Amino acid sequence: MSDAKTPGGKWYVELLERFNTLMERLGIPNDVSGEMKTFILGVAREQYMAGNRSGIRWARQGGASSPSYS
Repeated sequence: MSDAKTPGGKWYVELLERFNTLMERLGIPNDVSGEMKTFILGVAREQYMAGNRSGIRWARQGGASSPSYS
């Protein structure tokens, strides 16, 4: 796949590959995994478009399982 054909390029492809691997490992049905993929990509797109700086800061600080909003 070329970067020109995929939204976001390499990171997008890697995200989908990791997502698909997880769904297969957990035995999640295709209809459920499709809905989850739509949700995850939608949130990622929204955060990217909003320029989520707090998310970037959280990730650079080690990215615990959930961000702290305190």
